[in-house]
Amino acid sequence: MPHRQVAPIPALIQSQSIIKNICSGGSNPRGCYLLFFGGGTMTDNVKFSFFSNLFIKILIKFVLLFSLFMGINFPHTAMAAGGIVISPQLVELDNKNRNTVLTLANRGQKAETYRISVINYRMNEQGNLFEIDKPVGEDAFANGLFRFAPRQVTLKPGKPQTVRVLYRRPSGLEDGEYRSHLLFQQVPETAAVNSDVASRAGISVEIKTIFGISIPIIVRHGNLSGNGEITELKPAKKENGSDAISLRINRTGNQSLRGDVVLSSEGKEVGRLNNVAVYLSTPYREVVVPLLEEKLQALSGKTISVDYLPRKGRQGPVIASNNITIQ
Repeated sequence: MPHRQVAPIPALIQSQSIIKNICSGGSNPRGCYLLFFGGGTMTDNVKFSFFSNLFIKILIKFVLLFSLFMGINFPHTAMAAGGIVISPQLVELDNKNRNTVLTLANRGQKAETYRISVINYRMNEQGNLFEIDKPVGEDAFANGLFRFAPRQVTLKPGKPQTVRVLYRRPSGLEDGEYRSHLLFQQVPETAAVNSDVASRAGISVEIKTIFGISIPIIVRHGNLSGNGEITELKPAKKENGSDAISLRINRTGNQSLRGDVVLSSEGKEVGRLNNVAVYLSTPYREVVVPLLEEKLQALSGKTISVDYLPRKGRQGPVIASNNITIQ
């Protein structure tokens, strides 16, 4: 099965005057765009003529190209998508921590239903996630090593709900780190096209968005360790043209890395990128950390310390460090 990238694609789904579902199911905080077609004589069994199909294909391409031209991006936020917010952002299970309670909240204005399932990703060198059905590199899936309930929730605004995740270690489990992700996928409304639209001939278009968000579930068993090293330091530019520092975080050992990359000069923070993970599916990760604009002029000729630190609220030694002098 070819690897499928996380970012969903525009899709058509079937419900009365809705045509066909080819949505990939999306994940991570990204949107899956739905095109709803309504018409005066359309029914579930309607058969489009060659020209109707051709028109729809051209229309879909036009919407995609227009979105790209206008700079419309798929919604993407750390651990919030659509109306749902999830805490904590990461579940880590082992013999000492055998259960975790996730809190789900709806920040929207109306009730939303989300279906919860398990999905597996690999991480590439740029930190992008791709859905896979077989482990890659040193990765191992956590499927079967945890249970969760419920599997579907309806969230009302201002009324949080919880999802419990339980570790279930089988006998004979080999030492190692195992990772899967919980996907919270919005269940779309499939209301029929309203009667006044359906009474008119032709095709009408409505664009809706299905949101999905995933969080990693990491199970660790046995004596594990992971080490990091920062290399390939150099000045860089972000996509918006702002100044930054690019670097590579190299990983060794049988445990993934996760921490905050902090840039500092003369004891003052000049840049930060939080919650940077390097999973077992890749031996290194390329990272670009933006520099604070108000600090740029004072950095000329100065040395910047680059530290990969345990996440905020976590105790532990520096994971990796290096430095670079700005010319």
